[in-house]
Amino acid sequence: MKKIKAIIISAIFIFTSMGVFAQNGGILNFQWNMGFGTGNTHTFVSTPSLRGVSLEGRKFITDHVTVGGRFGWQTFYKDYGKVTRTRGTNTITGYNKKYINAMPLMATVHYYFTTKKIYSYVGLGVGTYYMNLRDQMGMYYVSDQTWHFGFSPDVGVVVPLGHKLGATANFRYNYAVKTKDNKSRSWIGIGLGLSYIF
Repeated sequence: MKKIKAIIISAIFIFTSMGVFAQNGGILNFQWNMGFGTGNTHTFVSTPSLRGVSLEGRKFITDHVTVGGRFGWQTFYKDYGKVTRTRGTNTITGYNKKYINAMPLMATVHYYFTTKKIYSYVGLGVGTYYMNLRDQMGMYYVSDQTWHFGFSPDVGVVVPLGHKLGATANFRYNYAVKTKDNKSRSWIGIGLGLSYIF
């Protein structure tokens, strides 16, 4: 429960900070994200994810540099059907489903090469990932909830559509560093959405 409260408080902090961004000019991005697991993420859930969203605010501190924050949610899921597992002398058979719910909470910095007809940029997010993994066999499951330090380099574009509205697309690599008891998790994300430019 404390972890969920921390996520909510952090998200509120980002959203209220966006009011400050509006005073100096910036960009708000609302995106749908697709995720393609790599490394341990792909090993646990091999199916790509079409269930992801993110909200990001960026403030221009120079003509080409923004700082800001991003909150997102990416869900990986796969139904493996009926499987049999053997551990030691015990064997169980059941319908196996696996889930990963990943919530990145990042401070971001971006450099914009152009800010006229099209906003093209490279950037980096640094912060934390809340990871909730669930391995379910029939009515029984094992759940693991952990916080990971992580980072997320990205490249993208914002194309103005008129009257402060724009279309956005980006390519992002998410990496949650391993902890003492948990493996690292990573995935490649492709984001599409709308931007509000002010």
